[in-house]
Amino acid sequence: MNLAVRPASLLEERKELLALLDRNLPTFNMGAHFGWRHEGNPAGPGWCWVLYNRNSGALGGMTSVFPRPMYAGGRLLLCGQVGEFVVDSTYRSLGPAVMLQRATFEPVNSGDLAFCYDSPPHDKGMATFVRLDMSPNCMIVRYALLLQSDEFLRRRLGPGAWTRPVVAGTNFVLRMRRSGRSLPGVEICPFEGPFGEEFSVLDQSVSTAGVIRARRSAADLNWRYMLNPLRTNLLPSGNVGGLRTLVARKGGQLVAFVIFYMQTNRRAVVVDAFGQNLSSVWDALLESVINLCRRESMYCLYANSAEGSELSGLLRRSGFRRRERAARLVAYEKSNGHAASLLNSGLRWAFTEAECSL
Repeated sequence: MNLAVRPASLLEERKELLALLDRNLPTFNMGAHFGWRHEGNPAGPGWCWVLYNRNSGALGGMTSVFPRPMYAGGRLLLCGQVGEFVVDSTYRSLGPAVMLQRATFEPVNSGDLAFCYDSPPHDKGMATFVRLDMSPNCMIVRYALLLQSDEFLRRRLGPGAWTRPVVAGTNFVLRMRRSGRSLPGVEICPFEGPFGEEFSVLDQSVSTAGVIRARRSAADLNWRYMLNPLRTNLLPSGNVGGLRTLVARKGGQLVAFVIFYMQTNRRAVVVDAFGQNLSSVWDALLESVINLCRRESMYCLYANSAEGSELSGLLRRSGFRRRERAARLVAYEKSNGHAASLLNSGLRWAFTEAECSL
């Protein structure tokens, strides 16, 4: 096959790009999501490349990178996240995929981005990076906190009548473990948005020394959580009531927030947790999340976090158990670029689900 990769216009070739996405990702509303990601992004437009047949001109795959402002070692940099990556079944082999993966490095090589990254969730997604002799910069791990034992114990002990007292006793112990977590002087309350300037102030007040994390200005948060067309359909299992936000305030001032959603399979997922001295208010925020989850009869609470980050330590401290690897984060930087000293200087990746899934 005489294949090549070329840049594509996100606007002028929109119809052809959406056709590629629709036949490879038929279960998603890619039209709305594509426009949100590339046209509504407060960081600006992204880049796109297509795989095509030199003889016929037919398109057989595409990938994109969209900009994301990132703090790295105290500096605010414009970076990029790999977005769509699809290859038609006719061309679905490692060679064409590697060609597309290489294309995503172009904005970094040209100096438009400090670095770009992807977060493949499985070995298949890592194949192109292995071929390019690239290894993960960090691991994103899923943590789990059991809230009710009903499903867990019935799956192991069976549905018999003698299982009920075991379930009741275990649930009592689980509830006792989560008591007395309120914090004097801290108010935890729901927040329904839109996100205002106080969130930009909070973002700027949180130290970025020694870490790499996404910016969380009001514009970023509104785009990510309020305007995302998939916000009410985050997983195939569905969710209960969409995204929910809780904020922590001291003396009326915003100091932290947590964003989560509840699925119809009775699992809840923390999407984002952020704040000034987050460890000081984390227990109170988490207790409020758990109370809401129990009202909706959630069985378990999940959270994804980069290993070694502040959040991963807080999750373990709160009784979350480390489960499976959720993703591997692979970043690319130009070897002689201004970010070259950042990604290999021991900075910690303070990534959550918010930085990995869009």
